[in-house]
Amino acid sequence: MANSQGFGIPRPVKPRVDKTKKRVEGQRMPNLDFDRRVEMWQAGLLPLRLPEGVEARSLTAAEIEWLDRAAAAEYIASEKQGQEALFYTSPPPDFRLEAADWYLRPDDRWNHDPVPLQQMIQRFPIELFQLSASGQTPAFYPDRTPDYTDAQEAVMRSIFRETVRIGWSLPQYKWFVMEQLRKTTARVTQNDAVQLLAQLQQMDSEPED
Repeated sequence: MANSQGFGIPRPVKPRVDKTKKRVEGQRMPNLDFDRRVEMWQAGLLPLRLPEGVEARSLTAAEIEWLDRAAAAEYIASEKQGQEALFYTSPPPDFRLEAADWYLRPDDRWNHDPVPLQQMIQRFPIELFQLSASGQTPAFYPDRTPDYTDAQEAVMRSIFRETVRIGWSLPQYKWFVMEQLRKTTARVTQNDAVQLLAQLQQMDSEPED
């Protein structure tokens, strides 16, 4: 079911289970050729199979805090159909045990190749994931504060039409704003909106599958 803004209603974020002490065991995989292994890794489906008696490192307090904040703002999902937002793996081409660490798993909100958790924390510090002024999860439109004008509303409607033309989901637009402006969609100003609209108008629509 779609809401009035044209995007699917985001799935509520469930409380994340504390897994700092949880042993991570990779799934048994059949013999796969290299290209297939890379494809599965890119899809977040190739956790590292650890040797007997070896456990994944515990998440730090700072990592847990970042995950909780990003999930609360619905920039990542804490769970995805029973799978965690993170998986313990090592990257191609070698898939070396010595290079293993926690990676952000691709899902409906973070639709990219796996990225090391520490890299994400450095690139997008925790303070960037701010809720709206009223304490709500960031959505497509910023808060209708006293500073929100009819002119800004008109620009936001144009931005919405551009995201529909391009073929973006709400999470894709939210991450675009985060990458371009270093803030959540809840904090977009009129000047920000004008800048975003100009960038979107230069983009081609995404090809259909």
